[in-house]
Amino acid sequence: MKTKIYEQSSWILNIGVFHFLHYDPLHHRLFGLRDVDPFTFIIEEYNLTTLNVVKEYTKQDGEKYAFPYAWCSIFDYNENWIIQVRTRFENPSINAYYIKMDLNLVGKKSDIVTEFRLLPGIHNLCTMTYDIETKTALVTWQHGSIDQNIVMMYMNPYTSEFQNETLLLETGSGYLINSIKAVYNQQTHQILFIVDKETGTNENGETWMIIVEFYTMKIIDKKQVDTVMDADYWEFFIL
Repeated sequence: MKTKIYEQSSWILNIGVFHFLHYDPLHHRLFGLRDVDPFTFIIEEYNLTTLNVVKEYTKQDGEKYAFPYAWCSIFDYNENWIIQVRTRFENPSINAYYIKMDLNLVGKKSDIVTEFRLLPGIHNLCTMTYDIETKTALVTWQHGSIDQNIVMMYMNPYTSEFQNETLLLETGSGYLINSIKAVYNQQTHQILFIVDKETGTNENGETWMIIVEFYTMKIIDKKQVDTVMDADYWEFFIL
């Protein structure tokens, strides 16, 4: 990123879309979740040079374990687990579910899910970032019945309990949130949020960049920008 040097892989995804990618610095591996069809999801590992699939971890039924939403997942490389918040339409509303997957079970069991439960009062989360030192996740959520402002909360990854709801950005009357991207720097303990707001006609949209201190939820910088394009399609890793 600093030198502007890049390498284009010859690999192309032909089936489905990615729902998360995680890099494991201990084992120097890249793995992710993608869908094969609307109801089938695969977690698999990729070659870091060619991006070809080298190992399938598990295959999941979306009707059984709900559906990924907005890349909301965290990975603990010391304990080797993944936690994700998924959603499912259950008339008359959409419900969110906590799902924990133990990567230590890969190769031992076909189903690596160890916990799966409803999150009462939560319809979905927008982002999840994880601080491995404190074992705490900072999540964002659209809270409200009309404008649904974006708020931050701490989440205990072991109990799925939420606390310390704090305003991140007001949605504003007439605006919809198109996407929210969160990039966490483990060295500075700061999160960079990139929020794309739009009107119902896709005109007069706004993009906001917000820097937040993880441990305090203090907003360090907040400004509207016009130079960030398609940020929700990027994934950043510190290698």
